[in-house]
Amino acid sequence: MKIVTKTLLAFFVVLALGTNQLKAEPGEFHLGIEGGFTYADMKAEETAQQLANLSGSTVTYTYDEATWAGRLYADYGVAENMDVEIGFWLTGSLDATYTISGASASESYDMSAIDISLNYDLVGSPFFVKGGVHQSTLNGAAEITIGGTKYDIADSITGTGWLAGGGMEVGNNRYGATYIANVGGDSDSSTFFAYYGWRF
Repeated sequence: MKIVTKTLLAFFVVLALGTNQLKAEPGEFHLGIEGGFTYADMKAEETAQQLANLSGSTVTYTYDEATWAGRLYADYGVAENMDVEIGFWLTGSLDATYTISGASASESYDMSAIDISLNYDLVGSPFFVKGGVHQSTLNGAAEITIGGTKYDIADSITGTGWLAGGGMEVGNNRYGATYIANVGGDSDSSTFFAYYGWRF
């Protein structure tokens, strides 16, 4: 089994290295689309504690850890193997359900963002790394009603943060992951985007 695994790994490495890449070249312009899943901590435990403090009751909760995400982007080659990339993100909703004395209610969060990054294609390989900044909005409800009682909770927030990631390009296909820090400008909020994309 170890021999088969090593053989398959070697095959895919050779395939990747032997495939024409859409490497950045000065003055070249490309568009692309990415889709995948975003994994985030929506701080449901903190909201549950906030509700417990407001209600004076025990709060139980369940929450989503991942949702879909999509991104459109454009890049422009500024040097050999280096380009500047601008993108726009949207995500699905991450939902949490809170229960107080048998009564339940849900809240949802979603994210949108504009980002700009500098991408570097590693010479002689299909791999790339990237780093940049983003302006993002975390959309959430301002209040939640449980058992007929309204509670004020976190609202939408907007702000800037940083991002870092990398991946591999094989032909027109792109596989990668990006870590997005300080979502909505909140130092306690971050997300991780794993994706497959098409660059043309």
